[in-house]
Amino acid sequence: MSKKISIFIFFFLLVIAQASLLPNFFSVRHIPDLVLIVLIFFATRRGFSEVWGMTLVAGLLMDIFSFFPLGINTLSFMLVVLMASFLAQRFLVTYSTWKFLTLILLVIAGTALNDFVVVVLMKIFLSLKSAGEIGFPLFYSDLWLKILNNVLVFILIYWPLKKFENLKNVYGQKLTLRNNVR
Repeated sequence: MSKKISIFIFFFLLVIAQASLLPNFFSVRHIPDLVLIVLIFFATRRGFSEVWGMTLVAGLLMDIFSFFPLGINTLSFMLVVLMASFLAQRFLVTYSTWKFLTLILLVIAGTALNDFVVVVLMKIFLSLKSAGEIGFPLFYSDLWLKILNNVLVFILIYWPLKKFENLKNVYGQKLTLRNNVR
């Protein structure tokens, strides 16, 4: 139970940082998707079957804090994490340099897919709500700046996330060893 609470607190803090801290440093359309980057990282390391719960929680929190209709970010994150997990199982190699470059490509593809799915779902939601013209472009011209910001943020947080996960794995192994002794 404490693991689930700590995961909730971790993603709650990430969503708060993305929704309130990062807009102070980036324009509205170029805010890095901190939550998405962390979900892609965990999906490539653990697989979709272990990350779908985190993805659901993170998506619901993002929907609440970004004032999107409930489920838009959740569905988008689920699709991106599924894609990242699927591609990671097939293309990640053991060499750390190639693994890092492959993860960067997954962040690029995940950012583009996330923005595409969010815009399509918003168009569907708004078309159901009103019959007028919807002002969301499918691909805006400066999507590359958002992708660049996401890649830069991923490069900055990759090694701390890797150390955090390794520390958590060691702690989890010690905990299971202690439970097996009793």
